[in-house]
Amino acid sequence: FTIHYSSIRHIINIMETDIASSYWTLFKNEYRKDGCNQQILDKGDRENDRIWEEDFWTESELQKAFDRLSNKNNGDDNVTSVRDAKVHVVQRFEREAALNWDKFYTRNSTNFFKDRHYLEEVFPELLMLAEKRKKFLVPCSPYLLLEIGCGVGNALLPLLERNRGNANFHAWGFDLSSVAIELMKKDKRFVKAELDGQARAAIWDVTANPCPLLLNMKEHPYVGADAALLLFCLSAVSPQKMEIAAKHIIETLKQGGTLLFRDYGRYDEAEMKLDTAKGKRLGEHFYAKQDGTRCYYFDLDDVKKLFCCDTNGESTSKKMEIVELKYIRRIYKNRGDNSVRRRVWVHGRFRKL
Repeated sequence: FTIHYSSIRHIINIMETDIASSYWTLFKNEYRKDGCNQQILDKGDRENDRIWEEDFWTESELQKAFDRLSNKNNGDDNVTSVRDAKVHVVQRFEREAALNWDKFYTRNSTNFFKDRHYLEEVFPELLMLAEKRKKFLVPCSPYLLLEIGCGVGNALLPLLERNRGNANFHAWGFDLSSVAIELMKKDKRFVKAELDGQARAAIWDVTANPCPLLLNMKEHPYVGADAALLLFCLSAVSPQKMEIAAKHIIETLKQGGTLLFRDYGRYDEAEMKLDTAKGKRLGEHFYAKQDGTRCYYFDLDDVKKLFCCDTNGESTSKKMEIVELKYIRRIYKNRGDNSVRRRVWVHGRFRKL
């Protein structure tokens, strides 16, 4: 009798979904057992020589920060603050978003951000799931990781290096900037992984269209990615376009897939400084930086509404559940002048139902 390829593919997809759910159960148990939620310290963060420490904000400090950002117009909501950019300036920043990122990477090349070697510590499922997938004997696609907003590969390249020669690990990188994508493609780690069939990269405006490499299901017979990295990317998107961006991101994941999120948090010191600059405020908690790029500062509800529920807190068809969602607040010390910086990020992990 004849077995059609589509029927086999359907059976494999079901098996992969079951595997993803099994991974999830396994990961939850091992994550708790290994204590991966404990504080992760930098190499220089020793008992008596710490470069950072956990920061615990009091209610009065949070209220003070809120009041400072709210009190821009001396109580008159009808008066435009000198901190607010003009409408045509806001529109220009939106229109030139890709151009400004191209300029950023042309100017800084691969020298601005450091490689993120800590990801397996804060997102241990990145490596655990790919390695455990080897033990399953059922036919299935390789573990597929996407990074959305990959830049020049500071997160993706260390992971490819860590999984060199592992045919069960595939990683695809996407970015708005064509300059960033070309720089990443020239890196020897990416070149080797691409030759081995482990890596791909493409330009993608996440606010405009669905994922380009997942559209052609004949060439790439994936039902979706096992995990997607979203690191300091969504903050560069206009708040008016975040909803559609989140929709496209969720669509990249298979059932049981995980979204791994980290971005700038509300009342971060950078936000407090930008808020005092003339003409830098493009919207609520949304600012233009000196280099022409933009940045939004999230609170937990912002992220929850984008991926899990609507503005009333009701569950929607987004079909993501929260695994972990929290602030990371730290004080960084400058040993040279004894100054301190209060940094805030939002850290989250979500599972597609």
